[in-house]
Amino acid sequence: MRVCCGLTRHLELAKRTDLYGSPVVVGRWDDHVIAASEEALPFGVAPGMPLRQAEHLCPQATFLAPDPEAAARLRELISSALYDLAPVVEVKVEGIAWLDVSGVVRPGDSIREARRRLRTAIGREPRLGVGPGPFSARVAATRARPGRVVHVEDARAFLAPLPSRELALDTEQLERLDLLGLRTLGAVAAIGPRELESQLGREGRHAVLLARGAEPDELTPWRPPQFSSAHRQFEPPIEDREALLFVSRALCGDLADELGLRGAGAKRVRVRLVYESGEPEERSSIVRHPLSSAAELFGLIGGWIKEWQPRAPITELWIELPVLEAAGRRQLRLWAGNDGTSEEVAAAVERLQERHGALVVLKPRPAFISSPLPDQRFEWVSS
Repeated sequence: MRVCCGLTRHLELAKRTDLYGSPVVVGRWDDHVIAASEEALPFGVAPGMPLRQAEHLCPQATFLAPDPEAAARLRELISSALYDLAPVVEVKVEGIAWLDVSGVVRPGDSIREARRRLRTAIGREPRLGVGPGPFSARVAATRARPGRVVHVEDARAFLAPLPSRELALDTEQLERLDLLGLRTLGAVAAIGPRELESQLGREGRHAVLLARGAEPDELTPWRPPQFSSAHRQFEPPIEDREALLFVSRALCGDLADELGLRGAGAKRVRVRLVYESGEPEERSSIVRHPLSSAAELFGLIGGWIKEWQPRAPITELWIELPVLEAAGRRQLRLWAGNDGTSEEVAAAVERLQERHGALVVLKPRPAFISSPLPDQRFEWVSS
């Protein structure tokens, strides 16, 4: 395994780029700190401490309530953006993005592009680490400067001098390590797994394996969801068809942006109106060619709304895409339905080239056929 880790602050912080550069603390009152910006850390603020203690340590900080749904949406968008760069991608709301670049023909290209896409998503340079597995890559990233990469070749040698608090253990377990004199990862690696398991339980054995660079943890591959929807609630309820068309156009734009990130198209479309009485009414259709642009979606949905005869004021509008299809499969349907001969297709290609130039039509040529990434198996040249 060869893993790249892109490290950012918690995604609860990445949602508020306007607060970058100032101390920020995320948490609920009478609860603990979920995330703290780098500017808050020098004041002694740390995730897990009581929020009231953080307020005492850093009263000038901006305190935010967590929004787990927004953080989860950002995680999905980042996962979508990184999905085509490596065979396995995992992103956590804690601000950790892993890419398994094992077997990738040009891993450097994937790592550079991952840095660019993370920077675009969070508005800040990520810290990058590359190591034999998720743990060593993450620890390497914590020691990188923003926008830079730390490479680890020998995980055990790299980890040995580092403090044992790098392990994901609770406070009591870390105190037990300190009492045992195991203050560095090298000291933890030197002890027997069973011996530390007798002190800390299952986490003890796991800690020894991590400290030895054995990398026992596997990444959990992210997969694009096969369903999407957009929703708008009206207060007060509306009866104006033009207002309904205006809102549906905006929702189609939001869905098209999401489909673009996922590299997908909608194979089925459903529109649902909810009336003031709470009674719903819907229309749906399976489309022959997957729809992915705002114009395609609104062309279908706008036509429905224009001929719809609502029975009462409308309180909610739902646009749902229950069945998505990978955009790559759409290439097979560029001439679907015309049943054109090869000569007719060639003539159409020539007309396109005359109007828009030779590069408007490209053909694939084998490049790195063994690559696990489809976009590296072929290169595109002018026809």
